[in-house]
Amino acid sequence: MDLRHLRHFITLAETGSLHRAARQLRLRQPALSQSIRSLEADVGTSLVDRSPSGTRLTQAGEMFLNEAQNILSSLDRAVQIARQAQDGTAIPLRLGITRDIVTIRLTDALSRFRKISTSGQATVSDVPRPRHQWMLNNGLLDLALLPSTLTADVEHAEILWDEDIHLVLPTTHPLVTDAIIDIRRLANVPLILDSCNDDDGIGHALLNASRIAGLTISITSPVFFLETRLMLVAAGFGITALPALSSALAATPGIVSRPLSPPLKVTTVATWPTSGLTPAAQRFLTIARSLKEIGTDDASSNPS
Repeated sequence: MDLRHLRHFITLAETGSLHRAARQLRLRQPALSQSIRSLEADVGTSLVDRSPSGTRLTQAGEMFLNEAQNILSSLDRAVQIARQAQDGTAIPLRLGITRDIVTIRLTDALSRFRKISTSGQATVSDVPRPRHQWMLNNGLLDLALLPSTLTADVEHAEILWDEDIHLVLPTTHPLVTDAIIDIRRLANVPLILDSCNDDDGIGHALLNASRIAGLTISITSPVFFLETRLMLVAAGFGITALPALSSALAATPGIVSRPLSPPLKVTTVATWPTSGLTPAAQRFLTIARSLKEIGTDDASSNPS
């Protein structure tokens, strides 16, 4: 399969017109049409519907487009890595995170990485947790940091550190008078999570602890964005849970955090592609391992 045909197909899909695609590619339309037909012959199915009104992708074409884009993205990345390795320039780190693990540790790790890295470059993707694995599998991330209750060794993953889980409440909530909140006091208190089907991480730890305590916790509709969850907490719509060292706690007015009894923890896990760690990912992991000893007392204090 000729890679030029893939590039021609992607350009056609992006422009939606043979005329515009040919002009962008600096080809004659008949040559572009022949390139697309050659690609369809290689694939073994029609990828483009052609009509007097224009062109559009078939269902097979839509699915093929996504894979073709991933192939060229991986190829471009491979070329970039080879060239940068040749001239000694640093290759940027592509890091995936979720907002729930944006803590003092992560901020410190990124700051140290920027200082020691030759280029200091890192692209950070904040996407829902299920998408991280897809991005890793498709060569779009070098490393992902995820909240997890994982406690055993997993291939292509490493436990970095444990975080105490704190409840986050509005300053007007009756429970703020408790220095430590007994989980049994959460009965019928609305809980705001990013997913009601969370099978791991902070939400899972809290729900599992409540079940062990024999509680039925009231869960609101899921709210993915952390800023929205904290805004709803500050407005009195419920409570949520975050790592004690979460950077978002000090940045949001009208909320306080409290530890739980029994204490709950969430583990931050680094995971990477089956192809292995890039040099940039390895450097970042080395830094992250050195930050395991930061304690909750290092967090910025919240108002009581």
